[in-house]
Amino acid sequence: MALAEDAASVLEEFVQNVANLPAEIAHLLEEIQAKDRVVQDCRSTAASRDASIQKFYKTNGARQANPKDEAYSKDILASYDKAQIYQDEKIGLSDRAALLLDRQIKRLDLKIRDLQNEGAIAIDPQLPSLLNNN
Repeated sequence: MALAEDAASVLEEFVQNVANLPAEIAHLLEEIQAKDRVVQDCRSTAASRDASIQKFYKTNGARQANPKDEAYSKDILASYDKAQIYQDEKIGLSDRAALLLDRQIKRLDLKIRDLQNEGAIAIDPQLPSLLNNN
């Protein structure tokens, strides 16, 4: 079994483990932001194509067929499909960021619980924890 740890060594280990965490989270947020720009471009493309279709029908009436209707409709659907893919990727990135944070906090919670069980620190019921009291 590992050597018994004291509160100072647990805290020092936690600080070392999370030292790079802000940079990792910032990188994930930058990726999310870049994907969000692509999603906005997709939405702009879809809105532009839809506005063109609507303008044609306002000008020429619904009886005359729009020669670009089919192509624009395909562009609109493709833009929404692409936006959905990027939205799903953004969700994955945000889940990764949350997982990184959770992992570090749970690791600290486990160390604190071990210290409390060893009697190295007092058991404080008001101490916040992500772990159940099991």
